[in-house]
Amino acid sequence: MSSSRLPSLPPPALSGSRAAPGLCDARGFTLIEIIVTMVIVGMAMALVAPAINSGSRARDVRSAVREVTGAMRSLQTEAVRTGQPQSLMVFVEENRIELEGFSREVTIGNAAALRQVAGGERDSFGLARVRFFPNGSTSGLQLLIGDRDYPAELGYLVSVDPLIGLVTVSDEER
Repeated sequence: MSSSRLPSLPPPALSGSRAAPGLCDARGFTLIEIIVTMVIVGMAMALVAPAINSGSRARDVRSAVREVTGAMRSLQTEAVRTGQPQSLMVFVEENRIELEGFSREVTIGNAAALRQVAGGERDSFGLARVRFFPNGSTSGLQLLIGDRDYPAELGYLVSVDPLIGLVTVSDEER
């Protein structure tokens, strides 16, 4: 019978002895390499973080606009369905919107702000009311919703047509 032999390995290097070049030179990263890598990662994060934050704020503003338009459209549908007028109340100073008769508040969020209101029925306390009538018409309203950290002219203009009650949204830059 023939016996197979395993190739013999060189003896392990003893401490203090020098191994052949290239065998034990790769022991890890130097401190300088780690510091340079951390500085590069830190600089990249400093550049990316503001972009992520502004994207999150823009999403919150768009979400507030969707909430407001959804509430307006459902009030219009409810007025036609029940034959009873429905109202949406806008408290600009308090940055909130209520659906009258439903005890429900529309969420504006922390990033969004009610900037300007035009039309609707106004009172001396800063309240603007838009009424939705059973025939589909409304008292009309224009509401500018924007990011509270940006200029007041920028945002989304939510309009309610007084004749047909159509709720539209446009990106506003005046």
